[in-house]
Order: sequence, then structure tokens, then C-alpha cells
Amino acid sequence: MIKNIIFDMGQVLMSFKPEKYVYSTAKSPESAEAILRELFGGPEWPMLDAGTITDEETVKRVQARIPAYADDVAAVMENWHLLMKPLPGMEDILSKLKENGYSLYLLSNASIRFYRFYKCISMFGYFDGIVISAKEKLVKPDKRIYRLILSRYGLKADECLFIDDLQDNIDGAGSVGINGHRFKGHDELVSFLKCEKLL
Repeated sequence: MIKNIIFDMGQVLMSFKPEKYVYSTAKSPESAEAILRELFGGPEWPMLDAGTITDEETVKRVQARIPAYADDVAAVMENWHLLMKPLPGMEDILSKLKENGYSLYLLSNASIRFYRFYKCISMFGYFDGIVISAKEKLVKPDKRIYRLILSRYGLKADECLFIDDLQDNIDGAGSVGINGHRFKGHDELVSFLKCEKLL
């Protein structure tokens, strides 16, 4: 019996599409292209999620690779979290699940920057617990991060449903006994939750 529902954040609860933001912030298309490649597509981005590098170190390393666009790198990095927007309808799903008596948890690969913006977004008020990879120095699909959320909040794996958009992360959860469902959009998730009698 499912009692707890664990959500991923990026591309499940929140959109993460940096292109429009970067092109509107950088001073030229050439700068924007370089920043998308070297910052959001560079080796430092997953390191931020892993908590092994700081924002300041990231900026310096990326600036060293594309010095002509150093000012734009700093500007984009300063406010990139503003591009994170709630996906339509997802807060309504959280509200209904909460009304139905389920405990809700967030488990996300995200940088420490999460703690700068999450309290300003109402949907995060529905969660009974939050585990962010950078804070724990563990990233999905490492088994240890799933075990951590179970132990920290006293959850039983077979009473949890994990919703993520990446199959590797679903498989990681399954390896410790957590039920999983791959997110394919709001409407499909509503249909699934209704079929499972959770909504």
C-alpha cells in the first residue's frame, strides 16, 4: 500500500529550459551559445548537483574557458535559478495528494542554489521532507541517496512511489525496493494516479 509519494523536481515539478533565459541575459548570440555549451553543458554543472564545486569556482572555471564572455558568464550564473518555473498543473496534483492523506517528499539532483529560491515557490510547502543531492554529496541514481531518504524520514520502501522523468533514476529507486513511475507529462501522471486510486 502506497503511503508516501516522492517527486523529482526538474522537468517533473519545475521546468528547466535555459536557452531563452541565456539568450535574453547574454549580450550577444555568440556569448549565449558559448555559455549554454560551457556552463550548462560543461563538466561543472553535474559537479554543482554533486556538491563538489561552488558557484564561485564554477564561474571562474567557465570564464577561463571563454574569457571573451566573462561578464556574461557571471551575470547568467547569478540569477539562473529564475528560469525554474512550476510546470502547469503540478501544484494542483500535490494539493490533491495531500488532501488524500499521502505524505510527500522531494528527492532531486540539484545544486545548493535550491535553498535560495524554494521558499518563494508555494508548491514546496506541500512537502514533508526534502533531500537535495548537493547538500548530501550524493546523486541519483546512487542507491545511497534513496536509502538516505528512507532512513531520514522513517519510510518503508514498499510504501513509497517515486516519480522521476529519467528511467535510470527510477531503476535506482527500484534497486532499493521503491516503486517507481516515469513521468511523461501532467495528463499521463493524473491518469496513472487515478488508475492506482491515489487521486
